[in-house]
Amino acid sequence: MEDQQGSAAPGRVLADAVASWVGARIDAAHANPATGLVALAVYAGARRVLGAGIGPRVAGVGVLPRLPRLRAGASHPLLSAMRAHLVGRRVLAIEVRGDGVVVVAGDALLAEGDREGESASGAGSSPPAPGLSRGSPAPGLPAPGLGPAAPAPGLSPAPAAAARLELAPGRRGEVRLLDGAGNLILRWPPQGSAPPAETAYPEDPLAAGAALVEASDDAAAGQEKAALARAVKARRAALERRAEAVRGDLGRLGSVARLQKTGQLLLAQGARVPRGAAKALLDDWETGGKLEVALDPARPAKAQAEAFFAKARRYQRGEAVMRARLAETERALEAIAALEADVAAAEARPEALEPLAQRARSLGVARADIAGAGAALAGEPGAAGGARGPRAGRTAPRRPFHAYRSASGAAILVGRGAEDNDALTTKHARPHDLWLHAKGVAGSHVVVPLPKGASCPAEVLVDAATLAAHFSDARGEAVCEVSYVPRRYVRKPRGAAPGAVVFDREKVIAVRIEGARLSRLLATKEEG
Repeated sequence: MEDQQGSAAPGRVLADAVASWVGARIDAAHANPATGLVALAVYAGARRVLGAGIGPRVAGVGVLPRLPRLRAGASHPLLSAMRAHLVGRRVLAIEVRGDGVVVVAGDALLAEGDREGESASGAGSSPPAPGLSRGSPAPGLPAPGLGPAAPAPGLSPAPAAAARLELAPGRRGEVRLLDGAGNLILRWPPQGSAPPAETAYPEDPLAAGAALVEASDDAAAGQEKAALARAVKARRAALERRAEAVRGDLGRLGSVARLQKTGQLLLAQGARVPRGAAKALLDDWETGGKLEVALDPARPAKAQAEAFFAKARRYQRGEAVMRARLAETERALEAIAALEADVAAAEARPEALEPLAQRARSLGVARADIAGAGAALAGEPGAAGGARGPRAGRTAPRRPFHAYRSASGAAILVGRGAEDNDALTTKHARPHDLWLHAKGVAGSHVVVPLPKGASCPAEVLVDAATLAAHFSDARGEAVCEVSYVPRRYVRKPRGAAPGAVVFDREKVIAVRIEGARLSRLLATKEEG
């Protein structure tokens, strides 16, 4: 940013408005990159907020009446850099220039007796009235065009600039953060921009600031509403596909009698089918005609009868689960359709969108799909700092399982290895939890924690069975049978190999592996 002298009267008005902030502590930095609003808050007896709009949605500069309600999370590069290099330091100078505003921050040391948040104009002097004083460097900083100033009373030693924030407002404006030596730390937008050579300063910085923050929140809320509407629509489409798939599975239940009949005919007539035949014409005793059956040439025809019986049993066992799953899906469809109508009718305001975003999450819409709708509201956990990890310097103990989440948010625990399977099943799972394992193959133990006396919802059962199939030797198969029983019926024989257990009262679900479901589940993995 070039060192230009702002000559327009509105620039002097802004300089006067922020002059008393010199010496104040910077206590917050926020931005909404989608709208272009950047805000820097200082404490000078009360909170004061400088805001600059750098585009594409908002442009201009002013004193904001409050922080923006909709803003980026702390992990955003611009926010991370501003908070690392500015927040907690003091304002050494605010320069209102022809091409923008510069805030210089450093670690000034106040002399004993100075009050926190007191203006650098000195204790005992009357506070400047808004609009009557000019922004100037802090005591001890050189004035533009002059040599180094001597250390001022109350600051020892002379403060050194630690960071410099350059704000160039405009529809194609930019923010530049530099260190005390003038080295660029970060530019936003990263690809650079084309800020105007001269900044148009407002005649009333307070009114301009109020308009800036309202315009940013309105534009951001409109984007949040659109993102929420897209996520809800996508969830409705996914539920419709699921309902159609379950109806298709139920439709195949009508083939149970045919499968059983084919197995019986093969069992009775298989001995006269030539070895290596790819098909057989069997006598249909009921109709008196012929029944053509496709065969595996590598196996004896009679031995293939069991495959038809097994498929018939699988369809029969899955009927109750499929009907429960269809009913649950149809209820979810009704709820998501009502939510979709409510989102369409809602005003684009944070307080109106947040309850709708919560409803969407309760109906299985992932937070990532909502794209932050309502999640960056002021005061929302995670909006400012994210989830807290383990206490610094303390290593969290290794868990014998990975945790995943169903669409409803229910936890699903998957053993990490043979010995981990033992630990999960015998030490972590409670007697009333649900235990699952891919039938007849090696694989991970899977546990669904349940409240005492509760049954596992059909959708959670399908999710858990999908993970049990994926983390087994049946991975890659289109359909997999998964055994499930309450944990109380699972026991480990003495001397058995790691991960080996026996169980009673087995139930079996035949789960069809859906790529979208599996991807959703794997994306919820919680490390531990």
